[in-house]
Amino acid sequence: MDGDRNGSQGQPATGGCRDRSDRLEAIREAVRSRFEIDTRSLAALRIALGLLLLLDLIHRAGAIERFYTDDGAYPLAAYEAAYPQFSGLSLHAASGELWFQQLLFVVAALFAVALIAGYRTRVVALVSLLLLLSLHGRNPAVLNGGDRLLRVLLLVALLTPLGERWSVDAVRRGTARTTVVGVTTAALLVQPLAVFTQNAILKHRGTTWYAGEAVEIALANDAMTIYLGNHLGSVPALLEAINWIWITLLAGSVAFLLLPVGRLRAAVALVYIGAFLGMIPTISIGLFPLVLAAAILPFLTSPFWEAVDRVRSSRRFPGTRPIAAHLAQFNRRPAERRLLDRHRRSDRESARSVVRRYGRSGLTVLGVIVLGWILLFGAVHATGHDVPEEIDTPLLEEQRWGLYAPDPSDSYSWYVVEAELDDGTTVDALEGGAVTTDRPPDASQEYDTFRDRKFMEAVRDSGSGPETGITAERYADWACERADRGQAGAVERVTVHRFDQPSSIEGPYEEPSRTTVIEWEC
Repeated sequence: MDGDRNGSQGQPATGGCRDRSDRLEAIREAVRSRFEIDTRSLAALRIALGLLLLLDLIHRAGAIERFYTDDGAYPLAAYEAAYPQFSGLSLHAASGELWFQQLLFVVAALFAVALIAGYRTRVVALVSLLLLLSLHGRNPAVLNGGDRLLRVLLLVALLTPLGERWSVDAVRRGTARTTVVGVTTAALLVQPLAVFTQNAILKHRGTTWYAGEAVEIALANDAMTIYLGNHLGSVPALLEAINWIWITLLAGSVAFLLLPVGRLRAAVALVYIGAFLGMIPTISIGLFPLVLAAAILPFLTSPFWEAVDRVRSSRRFPGTRPIAAHLAQFNRRPAERRLLDRHRRSDRESARSVVRRYGRSGLTVLGVIVLGWILLFGAVHATGHDVPEEIDTPLLEEQRWGLYAPDPSDSYSWYVVEAELDDGTTVDALEGGAVTTDRPPDASQEYDTFRDRKFMEAVRDSGSGPETGITAERYADWACERADRGQAGAVERVTVHRFDQPSSIEGPYEEPSRTTVIEWEC
């Protein structure tokens, strides 16, 4: 009986194995399709990263003397005392002279342009990352979450073939893949999902986001709200709708962005990009919205780019594909390949195969490490667990994403720097003229940029301890010099006052409170 049953079911058993194999293959293909990236999306990300680096440098250049030289509010002495962990790690800290900082800014800008063009993409991206880390290390007091996300995104993107399309490298190579998939592309797609999911979990610990009230509270923060945001407060129903849309996009990011494929994924990605760009005229958080939008670019799928090509063709836009004949200066083989050509062909092919094999293996290993870093440290912050001491490193903080979490602040601050002259009168140390302590009509205008707001938070923290810290002291010294220039050397002391204003959502404003951050003899 058993023999008959085994014999009669022999063929179905083979079919069952085949069915299981087909199911496993279908699962592998489903997973593969969700981590596959169109190389045009990688090219768009490369260009976006280069442009962001340029915009960042241009934005910082306006305050390069104040924040990065010994003649400013944050000299090298303050950097070395306030952040000893970065000592020796920042090239920008090699000199406090203005010309040196300007030189490094120009060098970084040139590498950013090379990244946009896709010239020696991986090497250029690595140098750009190192210069960015050096710049951030020189003055961490002016950084926000957008700066951290920019360097993290550049690091993760560095492992992917950013120069595969729309690049000088592609022209020289003469071939390009349509799509790529692997551990490195998985890490690149998972990174923004980790940001959104962690932020949604942290917001859940508060009381306002999941009650539909947080956006209204956030936009009542007059020090951060700008332009369009100043007018949205008059429509509470709209703010509540935006609140729920925003929290849904964050909490559902894995389902919305990772699970779909094809046209649906591209459409959802465009919704996220639109939401992030909508932050620009609303709140003053620097490049953060643009970096968030850039992080979504890899989710744009092949059907999206095919639609773009159809639109371009139908409107008879000029061709954008680079022609090698027009780029004669790039036609020479790369230097490293010309060196290999001096050896025998067999040796050359052997060397190339070894470099290619170990290079790919190395990138895979790095991809696994980076993916583990994203998932592990992102989960640590989301769950509030402590990590073992062996892995408690500064890299842990790189995956902390808590913008407006768990609740947005229900108050805001501004600062008044008062200079006392030798005749007993007082003036505004930075602007000249009379000192005013009235609540400003628009507190965001009290700061030149969001970086000034961040820096004053560091000054406040430095001056609020039992002993005044060097950041507050050096800022007061700088304020003395500014006041001296405006008052012909008649300044005896400066006092930095901080005003805290509870936000007004309903009813009149309460009276602001005032504290003295530092009082300093000039």
